[in-house]
Amino acid sequence: MSTKNVLIVEKILNANDQLAATNRLLFDTTKTYAINIMASPGAGKTSLILKTIQALAKDLKIGVIEG
Repeated sequence: MSTKNVLIVEKILNANDQLAATNRLLFDTTKTYAINIMASPGAGKTSLILKTIQALAKDLKIGVIEG
């Protein structure tokens, strides 16, 4: 089996990196703490979010973006 080197001219996820940098700057300037939760179906993401909201809602403003 032979191997072939391929020259990478542009990062594939460059647009994603730029958007992430914009979001990071926005969160930093507004002192917003953001968490991205990803896992397989049935792993307990919703339960974790609900318990976290119950524990912190008295002291913090909390929002959830579902997508």
